[in-house]
Amino acid sequence: MNMRDIEIRSALIDQLRSEHPDPVDNRVWSELSLCLGASRVDVCLINGALTGFEIKSPRDNLTRLPSQIEHYNLVLDFASIVSTEKHANKAMGAVPEWWGVMCATQDADSRVRLHWEREPQHNPKIDPLAVAQLLWRDEAFEELSERGLHKGLSKATRWVLWDRLVEMLPLDELQAAVRARLKARPSRTTDEIHRPCGVK
Repeated sequence: MNMRDIEIRSALIDQLRSEHPDPVDNRVWSELSLCLGASRVDVCLINGALTGFEIKSPRDNLTRLPSQIEHYNLVLDFASIVSTEKHANKAMGAVPEWWGVMCATQDADSRVRLHWEREPQHNPKIDPLAVAQLLWRDEAFEELSERGLHKGLSKATRWVLWDRLVEMLPLDELQAAVRARLKARPSRTTDEIHRPCGVK
């Protein structure tokens, strides 16, 4: 059977919501933009960590995977590729060792089943600036203001605000602030289009 992306995505979202039922502490999003739109996480679980899943259906190829890995590695606490048996072996060798590999199979009744081939480990190296860039400008300014770090920055660009956050906040505090802001947003905000990574 030839599974489609939407079928795998739906099964994954259902499984995540079943495993993390509290909708306040656990947000499940499709298409979370990273690096100002350079890549998008197919499905992201936001709770005490940022956990991302890249889906590769039988109709997909792996040509974009290297750039997606690069961007996922900058931001996510945990990352996994979700693929069918067609891509499983290639995926296992293509992603970093700390990435998880989840395999999607389909029952005779067309129900998609998901199981771990390899569970994810914590990202060993996260880039603070890439994390800060998940914040909108107003959110970045509010985070600085709440800490009394906003003096002279009322008209600053988002780049200046992001840099200030990276300079002043430990990574764990920055990550916690970003996760809280993401969880507080309306559900559809992840569909916004941003400029490519590195464009100011």
